[in-house]
Formats: sequence, structure tokens, C-alpha cells
Amino acid sequence: MDNKQKSIDVYSIIKPEIEKLINCGSTTPILDSRILLAHTLSYARSVYTHENINISKNQINKFQNLISERAKGKPVSRIINKKNFWKKEFQINKETLDPRPDSEVIIEYFFKYYEDKFKELKILDLGSGSGCLGLSLLDEYQNSKVSFLDVSKKSLKAVKLNSLKFKMYERTKLISLDWSSPDWDRDLLDFEKNIKFDAIVTNPPYIPSAEIELLQKEVKYYDPLIALDGGKDGLDAYRLIFSKLFKLLKPNGKIFVEIGKNQEKFISTIGLNNGLLTIDYGRDLQGIIRLIVFTIK
Repeated sequence: MDNKQKSIDVYSIIKPEIEKLINCGSTTPILDSRILLAHTLSYARSVYTHENINISKNQINKFQNLISERAKGKPVSRIINKKNFWKKEFQINKETLDPRPDSEVIIEYFFKYYEDKFKELKILDLGSGSGCLGLSLLDEYQNSKVSFLDVSKKSLKAVKLNSLKFKMYERTKLISLDWSSPDWDRDLLDFEKNIKFDAIVTNPPYIPSAEIELLQKEVKYYDPLIALDGGKDGLDAYRLIFSKLFKLLKPNGKIFVEIGKNQEKFISTIGLNNGLLTIDYGRDLQGIIRLIVFTIK
């Protein structure tokens, strides 16, 4: 009997749940409710506030349980294990960083330096997580290939699922390496048969360890710590990877690196000390520098 569906307007279902989310501090309660209801119904699209839908009592109970998770502070993306980035919806998991709009500046600046989208590029997505950067580039550059490197096999599983979903798997390589190991660059080049990269994109962890505790609970409790914690000054990952990147890049190649607020001078200096020349900065919508573009000196 609980599986019997009846037609109900969406607003009457989500109205009491919206109030719960407002009370717990959600800034997007209507959107959150609509996304979670669509997920409950396995819709490929969103639901609209003033449409009628067929729904069972069991489905309403499931929806209310999802709302309860959201009301406790769990991000919608972590409840449904999906997140939109650039032009696609990406599968995520506990070991992938939640894709964020700030990182789209990497895609935008990539266009600036590689205007010919028919060009055959060999790209490295370093610390790939869900693969949102590399797969977004594959979507734009149809003749290119991307190697995805991550220490987490579960993250690489997300890359594989997403690449299969987007029909890009044949243009990918999945590589499990730890950039804190001394010879990861040599191991990578062995895997690549010593063919270097035209471009490298990366979003390393850049939050100082002491600031992790100050993060919003949606980030602190649900993003993997390894993707957030950049060590005492937030720059540990840059020191590790910059000492190797010049060995991986072709002449005139470019490196697109996401950074934290007010880190540009420090990271440019680390790059310079490792044979990398800063050629551009990219700003987010608030005017904050969130990207540095490097090339080999």
C-alpha cells in the first residue's frame, strides 16, 4: 500500500521541509529541497515548485530522511554523491574533493592559452579527485588526452565512472601515485613512455593546518582532509610538486595551478626557485587571485 503512488503538487511536499532547512541555517532551502526530491524520484531533471508529480508514501519518507541529513549539515552533493562543474554533473565519493565554481577559472584560462580546440594536447590532471578539471577539458578539446594522477584509488574510480558516463574513457589514463614519494615523477614518465605533457592542471591542498578547524562544517566534516590540509603554511604540496613539474612539461608547456587567497607571491617564488616562471594570474568573481599560470624558465 505504501508503494501506491498518487498525484501531489511539489510545493505541498517541500513546504514543511523548506522550513526545516531554514531553521538549520541553509541558505538555499528551496533549491536543496527540489534537488533532493528529484533524487528521491530518480529524475534526470529538477522538479518544479508548481508541478504535480506521482509519488508514494515510501518515497515521501525517503525524501524526508534526506532532508534530515541536510538539516544536520551534510551537503546536498554528499547526500546524492553528485556535483555540477562546468558543463557536467560529476559522480563524487568520500575521497574526492567537492568540485567548486572557483576551480572553473582553470578551465577559463586554459582557453586563453590553447585557443585551438582541435589541437591534440597531452594533459596531466595532478591530484585529480573526481576528474572534474581533466574531463571538462576533454569535453572541450575533443582530440586531446588526459592522464589523471591521484594517490586515492577510490578517487580514480570516480574518474573512471565519470569518463565512462561522458564517453571519454578511451582518452584517459588513470595513474595511482603519491606525489610525496621521492620518485613519483620518474614513475609517471615511465608510465607515459617518457612522453612529456603539453599542459598540467592541478588544485593542490592549500589551507594551513591551523585553519582547518575554522572551516565551515560542510567542508571540514565532508571533504577529505588530504585534499584540504596544506601543512603549516598551506604550501607543502606546492613545494613537493613544483620540484618535479619542470621535468614533466614539454618546452613552452603551461601549468595551471589553483591557489588560496593571498598566496600568489609565495607560490610564485616557490615556482621560480624550481625553474618555473609566472606568466599570468587568474581572478575569481570576487576579484581574488585564485590561479597562477606557469611555464618553464
